[in-house]
Amino acid sequence: MEKSEQKINCSVGILTCNSEKYLARALDSVSRFREVVIADGGSTDRTLEIAKKYGCRIISQSHPGTPIADFSVERNLTLDAATSDWFFYLDSDEVMSDALSAAIGDITRRTHHEYLVYRVRYEKTSPDVSVRYKTAKEYYQTRFFNKKSGARFVKPMHERIAIPDHVPVGLIEAPWYVPLDTQLDFKTYQRKIAYRIDIMAAHAQFRGIRHFLKLTYMIPILEILKSSIKIVYLFFDGSTHRIPTRYEVYRMYSQLYLMRAYTNAFFRRKNDVKHS
Repeated sequence: MEKSEQKINCSVGILTCNSEKYLARALDSVSRFREVVIADGGSTDRTLEIAKKYGCRIISQSHPGTPIADFSVERNLTLDAATSDWFFYLDSDEVMSDALSAAIGDITRRTHHEYLVYRVRYEKTSPDVSVRYKTAKEYYQTRFFNKKSGARFVKPMHERIAIPDHVPVGLIEAPWYVPLDTQLDFKTYQRKIAYRIDIMAAHAQFRGIRHFLKLTYMIPILEILKSSIKIVYLFFDGSTHRIPTRYEVYRMYSQLYLMRAYTNAFFRRKNDVKHS
């Protein structure tokens, strides 16, 4: 274990709920960081025991014991509890690479900062992180930022970091890893997707018919086409490190479910307005 003065001056926020299966792996990957803030949702397994072993700060989610209804609220709890200006968020089953830890350490040690917000590359991997899957393009997500930027989490599902317009955004090529549960059975996947998308549909704001058509049909159809192209590309590419076809098929199903959920939400609201 490194001495405290050698730690990376950055807080890492993680949400947990019965996350014992992969949590130690995630915490090992951020062991160089000065602080890890865990917002727990009422774990009944060894999650909290593991978190305490690694010296994490543990806070409670808004409604422990119930499924998360708004991920941005819970992410902001970890952000507000963080004592470092610099902040990175990680899921309990994800892994930070050594190269990314080094890159963040370098940034936080600088006396002058050109950027206060960074988009960070991520790689999709096998469940044990032993295989980096080949993809048709590189993927990035805003994950690392300074609290002085004014950035906050928004959106109840598929939360993202909202950045003030005047704040420039940098890029970090060193990755973090997203292990894919490629053995996930379809019925379990259906339940997970229904939970997430039903929340999204309940909060969806349709700004007129054109916006409704864009969110409900145009974007999902485009995503289905992208997944179809990926399946064909990766099949003919012949790489042994390609993402399993099942993963893209599941993604296509999620877009079909979204189309139905958003359609139902739109017409349900119109009917409510009609009878109000």
